[in-house]
Amino acid sequence: MNAARNAFARVLDALWPRRCESGGCGRRVDRPGRLICSACFDALPFATGPACMKCGRIFPGADTCEFTCEACAKARGRIDRACHAAGYEGPVPALVKTFKYGNGWWLAQDLADMVEGAVRSRLPWHDIDAVVPVPLHTLRQRARGYNQSWLIASGLAERLGRAALEHGLVRTRDTGHQARLPREGRMRNVEGAFAAPRPELVRGRTLLLVDDVSTTGATLEECARALKDAGAVQVWAATVCSRSQDDAA
Repeated sequence: MNAARNAFARVLDALWPRRCESGGCGRRVDRPGRLICSACFDALPFATGPACMKCGRIFPGADTCEFTCEACAKARGRIDRACHAAGYEGPVPALVKTFKYGNGWWLAQDLADMVEGAVRSRLPWHDIDAVVPVPLHTLRQRARGYNQSWLIASGLAERLGRAALEHGLVRTRDTGHQARLPREGRMRNVEGAFAAPRPELVRGRTLLLVDDVSTTGATLEECARALKDAGAVQVWAATVCSRSQDDAA
């Protein structure tokens, strides 16, 4: 299926060449079915180096790759493992904003490629049973036309050969935008905002929770709470990028 899809994409690209969408590059894209050229994709600020297993934050000075940072050790969060593909720098913010707010759904495959690399290198991905997107509220999804997290999650699940649970989680109320809220406000804003409507889909399983951006981790934590309340054994998280509270302001 993938071979046929890639062959079809190459035919379309020959007739209507795609131009790279990263940082104003504009060069002809040499990756079938993608919108970022190889040179720009390889130059993205991928997260490298030792990272906390629980939050995915990079710690350049750490002397081991298997550790839990002090903040995560104190917090006792519900996310068991996490990884982020890139930092919130270079062309990444513009790509994510276009994808999320600019009707840029066509960037989903490039972003799924980024997350796949992080998952395969940072997590014991063979243990994943299914992939779950962070849900949008029905009203927000209707206005946007798509759930950006689902587009990434479904592409990632296909690459990993795992089930994608589009309705593994639902958002029970519209929490609004969190960008300008402090960490405590974000946590209160999303408290109790998610539910797993079909516990049989998640019970006893190791689930990979997927979102586009992680700032404080409040949304991911609350999603993990709902999944574990429904019986999930492990909840891991993967995002395109991680940003600081200052970046979100």
